[in-house]
Amino acid sequence: MQRKPKLRELIAKVKNCEEDAVLEVVHRFIPLVKKYSRRVGYDEACSNLVVWIMKAVHRYEPRTTWGRDELQQYFVSKQHH
Repeated sequence: MQRKPKLRELIAKVKNCEEDAVLEVVHRFIPLVKKYSRRVGYDEACSNLVVWIMKAVHRYEPRTTWGRDELQQYFVSKQHH
């Protein structure tokens, strides 16, 4: 049985333009995307979050709190609209 790649490995593959890795990252985050889509409560939240994830992967900086900080900023900005 093949092991599931770590998220860090998938992100490296995404940055190397491996399309299957992008799909795998999005697939892994779908449960969270659905949860947070309900939290922000607007119609396009799910698709906007998927796009955000795809863009965010390219901006990711390992060994930082970047992801949490940027996601929090995303939700704060959406709640004020």
